[in-house]
Amino acid sequence: MERNTIVRITKMLVILILVIMVNSIAHADENGFSVPQHGSDPVVIRFSEGTVDWEDVKATEVLQVFVGSIDLCCQGRTPVAGRYKFENNSLTFTPAFSFVAGQDYVAFARFPRKDEKLVEFTIPYETSRIEARVTDTFPSGNILPENVLRFYFHFSVPMSPHVAFDYIKLRDTEGIADKAAFMRFKQELWNENRTRLTVLMDPGRIKRGVATNQELGPALLAGQQYTLSVDGGWPSADGSFFLPAFSKRFRVGEALRKRPDVKFWQATPPCLGTREPLKIKFDRPFDRYLLNKDIHVKTGDGQLVIGMIHVGEGESSWIFIPEEPWIYEELYIVANPELEDVAGNNFRDLLDQAISTQETGVSSTTLTVHLERCSGRISR
Repeated sequence: MERNTIVRITKMLVILILVIMVNSIAHADENGFSVPQHGSDPVVIRFSEGTVDWEDVKATEVLQVFVGSIDLCCQGRTPVAGRYKFENNSLTFTPAFSFVAGQDYVAFARFPRKDEKLVEFTIPYETSRIEARVTDTFPSGNILPENVLRFYFHFSVPMSPHVAFDYIKLRDTEGIADKAAFMRFKQELWNENRTRLTVLMDPGRIKRGVATNQELGPALLAGQQYTLSVDGGWPSADGSFFLPAFSKRFRVGEALRKRPDVKFWQATPPCLGTREPLKIKFDRPFDRYLLNKDIHVKTGDGQLVIGMIHVGEGESSWIFIPEEPWIYEELYIVANPELEDVAGNNFRDLLDQAISTQETGVSSTTLTVHLERCSGRISR
């Protein structure tokens, strides 16, 4: 074989290998910005050696990822939740839940010298063959109050809209569906990429003394068992999959008819100088998604402590891991007065209350936590 022919074949093989490597993991642009091609791939920014002082950098100030197209980004929008990691002059963002095939995303980066860049990307359907299924429901507890207000359904892929109540049912112990249990809106309550649906119980079935409650009675009765089900056959948004049947059984406990108050919360303080988690145990389950944004940790002078939030089992506990070791002996856990429990009660108002017993003012929303000096503990 001629030498030129061997050289040409070798070059072609090298190019082919490089193409396969790039397409199988991520696409990197000329500035070291890599976006995913698969749902579980991270977004990565690579910097030149010595251009970033990682000790002084906050990850969220360098990189954020948003759902939607680039023309809608990014002012006033909530970024995708996930984990950040600094390593080898690179910042990596891995989403808490995999990126969804067919959904538009925008990565917003702020480079050294405050240069900003927006990069739009979409996970191709052909590289993500995730079958449609229900991945989570909230509230996640097996015992729910009689006046629970909301249910959240999570799906592995975007689902077809406008047909939710053809499939979602609340059934009693005999399997009979309550056709009037849920509120029916003209527009279903989807998140932006149609992988999370919010379903509300009809408040008229919850509030005592209103016509619907008197006519039909409560949708849920304390002491009884029910099944929240999704019938099989619901098509995904692109029509390539059909949802298999899903069900969640739960028992009903007493209704929650007192406002939340942090004086009933129990805190487990961490040790000074460590990144041990700050743990809060609630007296009741709270709304899963409000827990991610309506509780904050602050210092005595009002500074917001940056860190990662984890919601505990049954949405009855809350864990906060700081980005930096704890240095303050006293902290304040501050709840937004609009934070709701699973029955729709917040620190100002009850969803269901008699006018003659209406409470005024706001329940206490700030819990003081004193950190401990623990011998033998080191920063980690």
